[in-house]
Amino acid sequence: MGKNVIFTLLTMLYFFIYVVTSFNSSTDGYALLAFKSQITFDPNQILTKNWSQGTSFCNWNGITCGTRHKRVRGLNLANMGLGGTIAKEISGLSFLRSLIISNNNFHGFIPDEMGKLSQLREIEIQNNELNGAIPTSLGFLENLQKLNLSYNKLIGDIPNKIFNLSSLVEISFGDNILSGSLPTDMCYNLPKLEMLRISTNQISGNIPPSLGTCTNLKLLSLSYNNFAGSIPREFGNLSNLQILYLGRNNLIGTSKALIICIHMHSIIYSKSCEN
Repeated sequence: MGKNVIFTLLTMLYFFIYVVTSFNSSTDGYALLAFKSQITFDPNQILTKNWSQGTSFCNWNGITCGTRHKRVRGLNLANMGLGGTIAKEISGLSFLRSLIISNNNFHGFIPDEMGKLSQLREIEIQNNELNGAIPTSLGFLENLQKLNLSYNKLIGDIPNKIFNLSSLVEISFGDNILSGSLPTDMCYNLPKLEMLRISTNQISGNIPPSLGTCTNLKLLSLSYNNFAGSIPREFGNLSNLQILYLGRNNLIGTSKALIICIHMHSIIYSKSCEN
């Protein structure tokens, strides 16, 4: 093969890579502008003034891009007082690893399309006004390590598929209006889980004994729900547990709860351990 042919092929390859990279970058830009279009309240005009098509989105407030391909890796708009809905076009940020929009005034549903963000490591959208159900599609985020949906107005059952995400370290669903029960095989696929907070909801049924297999748990908060039955003896296997909240349920066997709370390694005792 002649040098001219090789040169031509290399030139075509570089051009193809350039076109693909440019297209993907424009996809990120479109997704961010679609997200901005759903923001109806921006008291500090952070997005209004800064998110402009005249500048690279990698320089916009709250955006972190990868150094190589200039794709959006992080979206952090916490504590900005923003109001609006979460645009379904957010699914276009296919390289997104971190989504943090906590402590704002977002309302409406969590879009199902968020389940397409396969590289997500953390979702923090606590302290908003979101309603509707937790999308089952979040159970497809196999790289997810942190999921915090606390302090919203979410309703319905917690999708069981979420409890099969073996990469999860933290699950926080506290202070919503969630109902249903916890799966009996819970924790069989959560070897890394360190924090589980489902307090202040309307979860009912028995506390699954399988929780005792989440041996890396440091915090377990199930208080202010409608749990019934006895406290699983398997809780004695949680040797790393430091904080346990079971109060304000319909549990029996209060003395067992106190024994667990007092004798668990390094556990913090509080009245929440009581019935």
